[in-house]
Amino acid sequence: MNKIGAFFKLVRWPNLLITALTMCLVYHCVMHMSSTWMFTLMVISMVLIQAGGYVINDIFDKDIDVVNKPEKLIVGKIFTDKQCKVFYIALTVIGLACALAGSIMALGKSFITIFAFMVLLACLLYTYSQRYKKELVIGNLIVSISVAFAVFLPWIFQMLYISKHEILLITLRPLMQISLKIVLLYTAFAFLMTFIREIVKDMEDVEGDKRQHCRTIPIAWGMNAAQIIVIILCFLTSFVILKAANYVNDTFGFEITYYMLLASGVLLFVFVLIGNIHSLVSDKSLRTGKQFHVQSIVLKISMLIGVLSMFFIK
Repeated sequence: MNKIGAFFKLVRWPNLLITALTMCLVYHCVMHMSSTWMFTLMVISMVLIQAGGYVINDIFDKDIDVVNKPEKLIVGKIFTDKQCKVFYIALTVIGLACALAGSIMALGKSFITIFAFMVLLACLLYTYSQRYKKELVIGNLIVSISVAFAVFLPWIFQMLYISKHEILLITLRPLMQISLKIVLLYTAFAFLMTFIREIVKDMEDVEGDKRQHCRTIPIAWGMNAAQIIVIILCFLTSFVILKAANYVNDTFGFEITYYMLLASGVLLFVFVLIGNIHSLVSDKSLRTGKQFHVQSIVLKISMLIGVLSMFFIK
């Protein structure tokens, strides 16, 4: 693997692409806003800060990845620890600089609100990798919140912007109120799907995590408990997906969005919910790293379908 390819793999470029796509779809399709340099800088900021988070996570996870993913190891194999730390610092600092520039351009002296959110996100991603990744539940929550925040940030950003302009506020208030309901549904969808995926990944990586004394759910509470939690969360997420699908269809008549959300829910139900019920009740031999890896991929595909469904909200 060449170093350029390794770098893009290190920062999880497909995940970053999905983050940027999600923010743009929320801003342009759900909220019907036109492109601005200010918003573009916020998207770049989010992508770079998340990229830095992935790098610092791999630095702290190097010993775990030697066990779980030796063939995919980048830190210490293709890049030295020192080089990766430079990547992390550069990505995070440039990301925060973009957030500062974008928020000042949009909000003037009130820039601190958005900028503080981005600084908090950067701090959370660092402390997650340094400490909370190994702690029970809190690590899963931090990752899920960071993903959900990317969905909600465009709405917060635009609301703060128009609140400083009286005419815009009067004109756009109805649209912002309607779009808030849709954005909140997608935010809940992103949070729950990510939370489920984090637990599934913990079940996949249980052997390596044990060696590093991590207190993930399958280690602290057992594999049975982890699967039961996943099953419960799948039911809850299916309800949210159905609620979102019915709302956009019944209220606005967005049929394609409706069917795409249902397709996302079906994937979750069939491959993750039923898969975990079957291995929990009938055949525990199916509880393998490979099986959970397949579930993790299905969850990512399901999330992508859900994100793309926003394209048809017009």
